[in-house]
Amino acid sequence: MKGHTADVQFTIRDYRASDFDRLWQIDQLCFPAGIAYTQMELMGFIIRRKAITLVGEVADVKADVRNGRAADIPSNGSWIGGFVVAVRLRAQVGHVVTLDIVPEARRSGLASRLMSECERRLRAAGCTQVYLETAVTNEPALRLYRKLGYEIVRTLPEYYSGQALDAFQMAKRL
Repeated sequence: MKGHTADVQFTIRDYRASDFDRLWQIDQLCFPAGIAYTQMELMGFIIRRKAITLVGEVADVKADVRNGRAADIPSNGSWIGGFVVAVRLRAQVGHVVTLDIVPEARRSGLASRLMSECERRLRAAGCTQVYLETAVTNEPALRLYRKLGYEIVRTLPEYYSGQALDAFQMAKRL
């Protein structure tokens, strides 16, 4: 599943407690030390009152060629390709805490689908605005968030203090 893979099949579902270890591993894979969350931090966000944690499961398929025609058939089940955690901070304000996509599932549309469902749920909870932070050097994330309608509202100096790295705070009206 390297490069752009529009044919990837995935489902968005609610978080289950049995997902936690894998989600933490994904966070460690996606972000360097000083940016990645500790287990305690990540769990604190997930179990927070009014939190939304969505998991993207990728169908594991393999090619099957019969009668000269290729078709995808299920292989060994599915695997977690990414997740998003958001919280409702105030009555009308949501905050995307993290969006993590494993390298094998990037450019498949999974991040956009996770964000879309997350925003839908925030709207249903009464949020009219959502914001998030991303490192000023994270070009792929910046491209994604701009494509989804987020705008930079300010720079947060040394937001990632462990890395001495600034972040952009981005926002979107829902």
